[in-house]
Amino acid sequence: MFSLGCAYGLAKTVFILPTPPKGEYLVTPNGHLNQPSVTDIIAQDGNHWRKILTIMAKLTAAKMDWREYRDTRLVQESECILFQMPEYFDQDKIYYVCGGQMQSALKEIRDFTQVDDKGLLKVDQNLILCPYPDYRQFPNKLIDLNLAYLNQVLENK
Repeated sequence: MFSLGCAYGLAKTVFILPTPPKGEYLVTPNGHLNQPSVTDIIAQDGNHWRKILTIMAKLTAAKMDWREYRDTRLVQESECILFQMPEYFDQDKIYYVCGGQMQSALKEIRDFTQVDDKGLLKVDQNLILCPYPDYRQFPNKLIDLNLAYLNQVLENK
């Protein structure tokens, strides 16, 4: 499986992760799981994926309750999860490159600005280098810093 969620072309937010869920999923011939059920992913892949999807919901729910958003809308209409780098980065999307494994090649070709004091969150316009979406690595404080950055970027557009 190479991607899941809404179609990449329709996505407003793209998460790039190193490893897909391991459950039994019906994917298209090109390796895409279209509009997956978050409940099904959590049921098949457990607490680890619940944590990942929860952090994604907190980052994308806007003014909705993140719990409701995660359970009803996440990866249905505007988020896509890739498990490899895209060929190009569209300026109209927000990209979260999650974890050091996925970030290594980008650090050499882009100029990132550090958002937090530990350097866990780095940005270059719509491209965000962030920790792997796990509570220990990506705590609420870092989520809040990220959302403040996005609000600033969106205001300046």
